[in-house]
Amino acid sequence: MRIGLVLAGGFAKGAYQLGALQALSEFIPLSEIRYMSTTSIGTLNGYAFATDQLEFITDMWKNFCKEEEKAFITKILRSAALQEDIRNLVSGGNQLDSTFYTALFDIKNKAVQYRDLSKIPRDYVTDYLRASVAFPIYNKSVKLDDCSFYDGGFVDNIPVHPITKHKLDYLICIYFDDIGYKFESNAFDKKIIKITFPDMNNIKNSFFITSQSIDDMIKEGYEHAHKILSKAFANGYEDKEFVLARIKKVNSRAENPKLRLTTDVVITNVNKALSLFAKRKITY
Repeated sequence: MRIGLVLAGGFAKGAYQLGALQALSEFIPLSEIRYMSTTSIGTLNGYAFATDQLEFITDMWKNFCKEEEKAFITKILRSAALQEDIRNLVSGGNQLDSTFYTALFDIKNKAVQYRDLSKIPRDYVTDYLRASVAFPIYNKSVKLDDCSFYDGGFVDNIPVHPITKHKLDYLICIYFDDIGYKFESNAFDKKIIKITFPDMNNIKNSFFITSQSIDDMIKEGYEHAHKILSKAFANGYEDKEFVLARIKKVNSRAENPKLRLTTDVVITNVNKALSLFAKRKITY
C-alpha cells in the first residue's frame, strides 16, 4: 500500500506525538508507510519512527528532565545533550527506506525547503536533524549547501505540501492546532486520518516540561491515537475502502472546517517569519 504520515511541530507537545507513534506502530507495519513529511520536533520523532528507534527516542524524551525538575524547552534545544542524542539517533538506527521530507526555513533565500532525507548521505543527516530543531534566538542557524537553515515549523508547521504530489491510498496527519482543518481540497482531505489533541492552546505544555508531564503526554498521546486508529482500522489497515469510509464519516461531523491551502500558508508564514527576524535584527 501507499500510506503517508505527516508530523507537525509542537515543541514539548511532541511527547503527545511520540505516544501516537507508539500506537500507530501497533496498527501498520513500518514498511507500509511509504511517505513521511515532518517539521520541528516532529522530524526527530518521525526519524526515530522511520528508523525503528521509538524505544531510543522515548528514553531521550524521558531524560530531558531530571526527576521533579521543571525545564524550559529552549534550554533543552540549546543543550549539548540534545546534540549528542541527535548524533546517536542517526548512528544507531536503520537506513531510511521511505521518502522522508523535513521542512526547513532557508533564511538566505527567504523560502521553505522540503528536503528528502532518504536521499541525503547518512554522514550529513545529523546536520539536517539539528537544523530541524534550530530555534531562532536560542540556536544558531545550521549551514548546509551554502544556505542557513532554521526550524521549518515557523513557516509550515503542518507540512502536508510535499505529500500532495504523491499518489496515496490515505495518510495520517498528527498535529496540534485547535482547528478542524480541511486540507487542500475535498478530494485530498477525504484521504486524511487526523489525530490532534485537546490542549493545543495550553502554552505550558508547549514550553515547560517535567518528568511527570512527559510521561503523562506520552500516555495520553498513545491512548487518544489508539482510540482513533482502532476505529479507522477496525477491518485492518489494508481495507482501504473501509478506512476512507471512516474518514468520510468523521469529516461529516466536523463543524465549519477551515480550508488550509499549503501554498497560501507558506507564503503568509514566510512573510511573518521574515518580519520577526527583521525586528530582532538578526544577521548572518
